[in-house]
Amino acid sequence: MLREIKNRFLALIPPAIFLGITWYFGWNSVHGARGLEAQAAERAALAKAQAQFAAVDATRQLWETRIADLGNQSIAPDMLDDEARAVLNLASPQDLVVELPAPAAK
Repeated sequence: MLREIKNRFLALIPPAIFLGITWYFGWNSVHGARGLEAQAAERAALAKAQAQFAAVDATRQLWETRIADLGNQSIAPDMLDDEARAVLNLASPQDLVVELPAPAAK
């Protein structure tokens, strides 16, 4: 009888070992460093980084456009000068300034 129990116990050892190995790899495939949970976290981090990149890239393109508009190739220097003087309310020493009388109040 004792021999029968020993034989059955010895017969259970290989399946138990293989079951343990299967459990180990199954657990790591879900919870491990490269498992499904880690991949989901990496995807979320990637999406966040891509959203930040898109925002920064849009800002960069806006500034590149603004800087390109100030260059000599895209706008005439005299138009830029006229606009700057109009915004700053200044005149060039070469300008002829004619003061007009104020309109009469009725």
